[in-house]
Amino acid sequence: MSRYICCFVILFSLMLNLQPGKVSAQECTAIKEQIKKQRNLLQKKELLSQALTSCPKDAEVCYLCAYTDERLRKYESAMAHYLKATELDKTYAKAYFGLGDIYMILGNADAAIRAFKTGLQLSPQNGRAQASLELAEIKRKSESGGDITSAEFIRVMQESKSKETTAGALDGPLLRMQIHFRIDSSQLTDDALEQLAVVGQALSSKALQGQKFEISGHTDNSGPAELNLQLSKERAEQVKKYLCEHYTVAPENLLVAYFGDTRPAAPNSTAEYRALNRRVEFKKL
Repeated sequence: MSRYICCFVILFSLMLNLQPGKVSAQECTAIKEQIKKQRNLLQKKELLSQALTSCPKDAEVCYLCAYTDERLRKYESAMAHYLKATELDKTYAKAYFGLGDIYMILGNADAAIRAFKTGLQLSPQNGRAQASLELAEIKRKSESGGDITSAEFIRVMQESKSKETTAGALDGPLLRMQIHFRIDSSQLTDDALEQLAVVGQALSSKALQGQKFEISGHTDNSGPAELNLQLSKERAEQVKKYLCEHYTVAPENLLVAYFGDTRPAAPNSTAEYRALNRRVEFKKL
């Protein structure tokens, strides 16, 4: 531990004596090598803040800042640094992949798909990024009202979540679905029954059976907030009731949550966006 502290102090002192923006490429490389050896995230973050000043046009410094912020669960800052890295080096595939990861954490499947596709054009053999792209495409299809299979539902819910999350992030494998109800009602339509057949088959499968899930109801902002909250509750409860009655899903494994219009997935500015907000979400706990 004392060795790391000593290296940190020496490097920090060296960087304080460097003039902002006046550092050679060789000096920036030396700084980055020392930063990569630093194990303490908070100390690494401090060194990277100084490196940004000394090497403002170094894409790798921006990438390292982004990755460190991501591990510290500072997602907005991480996104800004990943974007800066791609601006400085448009061929930096890892930065696009990191950007895609952040968009997925924040629930923006469209932006994630664009980032993963750009990165894969630069590094087409990256299997992890290809798998992440496929998951993002499933999520986008589902949240926009498209039909998904039970296998796709299972695949999303088996998504690995090795990183912790924080406020504003999706803290578990989650799938948004536009479950169809009668207007201003919690009565399921025929289309909804077809959609829930996919969910029921997935939850009854060996892959997911016995695991716990949250079913959350959401609405757009049409109508009074109090009524929207009640409607989202009734719809989530109706989904749970149907799944428990028609499939081998234990009631204790499905937790109901409801948020009315308080958690929009998109601005309520167009009919298309309002449709995205009238949704039921399934989240693995």
